[in-house]
Amino acid sequence: MELHFTDILPYLTSIITGVIGWLTGRKKQRNDFVADLQASIDLLAEKNRALMEEVIKLREENIHLRDMMESLDKQYRKVLRELKKGVENER
Repeated sequence: MELHFTDILPYLTSIITGVIGWLTGRKKQRNDFVADLQASIDLLAEKNRALMEEVIKLREENIHLRDMMESLDKQYRKVLRELKKGVENER
């Protein structure tokens, strides 16, 4: 019984095709992973940008509110001084 190349050719073709398919699938799987990872990074970057905008807005609002508090405090102290002077003048 002699083995000819044509006898083992279908087996070799199957093995070679299987290896090439596996390598191609593995590369596609890696590319899909990288694409998913990039999509996640893009989503997180967008959320981070939105949060940073909100933080900036809140800081500006905080500064405005502090200025208003300071102004009200000055007005309160002024009115308090005037009331104290009025009470002392009545005595």
